[in-house]
Order: sequence, then structure tokens, then C-alpha cells
Amino acid sequence: MKFIEEVEDVFGISGRGCVVVPGIPYDFEPSVRVGAKLQFNNPNGSIVTATLQGLEMINRGKLMNHAPFSVDPSIKKGDIEVGAKMYLVECNE
Repeated sequence: MKFIEEVEDVFGISGRGCVVVPGIPYDFEPSVRVGAKLQFNNPNGSIVTATLQGLEMINRGKLMNHAPFSVDPSIKKGDIEVGAKMYLVECNE
């Protein structure tokens, strides 16, 4: 399991599901693809596992060094907390 980033924001996009920001750094190794297994360790102690469903194009008014992404539809906005530590569990290379 490899640490990726701490979650700064989580929101829902109609038709896409739960989106995690900042996402995965562009220079993160190994490369992370759709279908990768992720784990979120929430500040409250709960653990959420999810599958990366898609990369999202989000304009936050500044250059981003990360790729925000959506997770499987079973995960809701409230399941992943701001401040959760995000880990890559398994990559489908």
C-alpha cells in the first residue's frame, strides 16, 4: 500500500458520482489507472475502500498538479472525509 495524498475536498457531480480532490499527482509512481483499488483512512478512524472510476477535468482557476478522480457509485460524498489519507492498494498494470 502506497500513500498518495491527503484529501482536500470531496463533492458529487450529477451522473459521475463522488469526486476526490486534489486527486493523484501527475508524477505519482506507479501510474494509476481506472480500476485501481484505493483506500481512504478517515480522520474519524473509519476506512473506505473504493475503485477509481474516471479522471475528471476540473478548473479551479489555477494550474493543478493533480488529477481529480471519481470513485465507484457505491461511495457517497459523506463516506470520504476532508483530511482522509488516500492510499493506492492495488494498481491494474
